[in-house]
Amino acid sequence: MNLFRIVQKRTNKREHNGSPLQDVLTVLLFVFLLPYVISCLWGHVGEETDVLSHKADTEETERIDERYEVELVGDWGTKHMTMQEYLIRKLKVVMPKEEGSGKMYEPEALKAQAVLIRTELWGLFRSGEDTVVLQDEVLLYDHDEVYTQEEESLYAEAVMVTDGLYLSYEGKPIKASFFPVSSGQTRNADEALANGSYPYLISVECEQDILAKDYQSQVTYSKEEYRQRISELFGEDQAVQDLWNRLTFTYDSAGYVIKAEADGAFCSGETFRYAFALSSASFRAEWGEDAVTFYVKGAGHGFGMSQYGANEKAAAGDTFNQILEHYFFQVELVKIE
Repeated sequence: MNLFRIVQKRTNKREHNGSPLQDVLTVLLFVFLLPYVISCLWGHVGEETDVLSHKADTEETERIDERYEVELVGDWGTKHMTMQEYLIRKLKVVMPKEEGSGKMYEPEALKAQAVLIRTELWGLFRSGEDTVVLQDEVLLYDHDEVYTQEEESLYAEAVMVTDGLYLSYEGKPIKASFFPVSSGQTRNADEALANGSYPYLISVECEQDILAKDYQSQVTYSKEEYRQRISELFGEDQAVQDLWNRLTFTYDSAGYVIKAEADGAFCSGETFRYAFALSSASFRAEWGEDAVTFYVKGAGHGFGMSQYGANEKAAAGDTFNQILEHYFFQVELVKIE
């Protein structure tokens, strides 16, 4: 048998002097025993691979966010879901794709936002309950917005990659504030609230926000419209001629109105901006003879993370934790245990 002799020569064995019948029997024995040898040597490799694969799949599905349940309550019923499902749905609401263009937020910005939503929610779970009840009509019902499978996966990935992560200050979940666009910098909570409750909400520069399409807006009201809204704020006994062109505004260092005041009547800047449907409390007013115009910068309350700024930072290469470190002072990224 030529093949057998080649093997002999390559292994430097001595010449075989047996009969042809012995050659045949040897080869047959080798052929029949070969499967058994292979089975003994490598037969369990597939089993071990299956075990490792199963272990990896199990670890992947055992997520912290799936351990807790959220109950949404509305006028027309209730809905139960895991914290993970809630975070994905909430993320779509607070960071939807851009209207018209369909442009999505950057993945790292979505991750930063997911951490903030989880942080707020975890503050409620800390009471020891495994279920949190929320009054949320928006999330209770399905939305008209349609997402592709790829877009859906971006929201899901943002939540799952940050699974269990939240922001902590001195061992407690923070007030994880966020808003659409700043006036050019975020606000210092101590200036607006003067109670020292949120030392991590400080003023930081957001120079990129001035490029946002919602950075500037203006609203004009006639004297009659102005009078109606002032009456809602300060009472019917305040005549429009008393308050026309006599309101004074107190501003914080970021340019947001802290207080609106006239003749002893006053309200907070946030209350005033809601009464006049202004996009933020960073505004100035110009009174004419028959109308007043408010010139506004930014959108939202201005505390914490600017969503536009976070997206710009993500586009420039910042990771979600770097984004969060920029907007929140001396906080820790902690995992739920």
